[in-house]
Parts: sequence; structure tokens; C-alpha cells
Amino acid sequence: MSAKEIIRIENVSFSYGGPKVLENVDLSIKENEFIGIVGPNGGGKTTLLKIILGILEPDYGKITIFGDSTENSRSEIGYMPQIAKFNRDFPITVEETVLLGRLGRTSKFGFYNKKDKAIAKKAMEDVEVLEFKDRTIGSLSGGQLQRVLVARALACEPKILILDEPTANVDLRIEKDIFELLKILNERIAILVVSHDIGFISEYIHRAACLNRTLITHQVSSLDGEAIQDLYGKHVKMIAHDHGHGHH
Repeated sequence: MSAKEIIRIENVSFSYGGPKVLENVDLSIKENEFIGIVGPNGGGKTTLLKIILGILEPDYGKITIFGDSTENSRSEIGYMPQIAKFNRDFPITVEETVLLGRLGRTSKFGFYNKKDKAIAKKAMEDVEVLEFKDRTIGSLSGGQLQRVLVARALACEPKILILDEPTANVDLRIEKDIFELLKILNERIAILVVSHDIGFISEYIHRAACLNRTLITHQVSSLDGEAIQDLYGKHVKMIAHDHGHGHH
């Protein structure tokens, strides 16, 4: 039985008024997939995310989520923003941060019921931050905060988790930790991760969608020097091929 399609992007184009940022983008994401959207900065990755999340409307083309093109399908998406854009000075505990993921599900800010608390607790257990639940987010390390933001995204009980540059500004060991965690979560939900670090994430994802205004999708195994060169331009190839020859 083939996996069910959960997000379909058809022929999507978008511009902020100038040249096209996205052009004729087609992408289908299936249940339980772990997919990476990679590509250079300014290649349209964040714009595509905003279209999936319903923050922006495409100029052309169409997007369906769980077979539905309306707003209510978006409640199935758990979203983790770039950590750099997250305000750590806000005097809020880990548990309160994770509970924010329940907003719009059953609750209004500050009024959480037993079910919300139980779901938040499970999310904190899943990402191993339950012991910090009463600490303020300002007191956490970068890696701990990453996990708390993943837990917040999980608290809306999503069918797909979308993470925007989840490991920007953290060291390699933490990056590995986060991806090991995502690998476990992927057993039950689909994951879409946006990154510019293709080398690192290729060992975790099933498929890479390479975005530089238009989209080229590859199975990870086929991301050779040539595919990366098409994406990032000629200079990358030079570096890749000079490697290890010992003469110039």
C-alpha cells in the first residue's frame, strides 16, 4: 500500500513584487516521510514554508494539506521557528512554552485543561525536557531550548512537523542530538526540515528537495557533486573536485 500524500504543492509561483522568488514549484510530501528542503540563502526556502503555513498566498498554483485547501487543515502542522527569532527574555517557564502549542486546539492563553497539561507533559517526555519544566526559558542552554521548541510544536499533536533551520547556531554535537530525536519522532509523524547544511542532514532524511527559486528533488543517495553544483553554482564543484587529488 502506498503512503498517503499529506501535502501537495502544485505549480506554485510567488514574488514580493519584484522578480519571482519561487517559480513553478511542485512537491508532494507523504505520510511518515522525513524530507529536507535545502538550498542557498535567498533561494526561497522560508517563503515556501510561509506558503505551506498559510502566512503567504501564492501568486499562482495551489496547495492542499491533507486533501484540503482551507485554513482548518493547517491545524495538523506543528511548526518550529528559527531559534534566533525566538525571544528568550520572555519570563515564561518551559511548561508554559510547551503549552503554547495547545493554543487554538482547545485553549486560550492561560486557561489550560487537564488534557492540555497531559499532552504537554508527554511532549516534554518525548524530547527529554520534563525535568526542566519549571525553569524559565532564559536559563536554558541552546540545545535545551531547541528541544523545548520541538516539544511546543509537538503539543498541537500534529501529523507533520515543520522545522526551519532547527540547528542554526548550535554545535555539531547538539545538531546530532536534535536529528537523532527527530529520527525517533519520524516513526509516528512526517517531518519537513529546512536547512542549508545538506552534508549533515543527508544521513537522516529520506529525500532532499533542493530549492533555488525552482525545485529539484533527489533521493539522498543521488546528491553527487553534479547535483549540488546545479543547485549552488559552479564554485562548489571546484571545491568538491579539487579535494584529495593532491595536484592543482
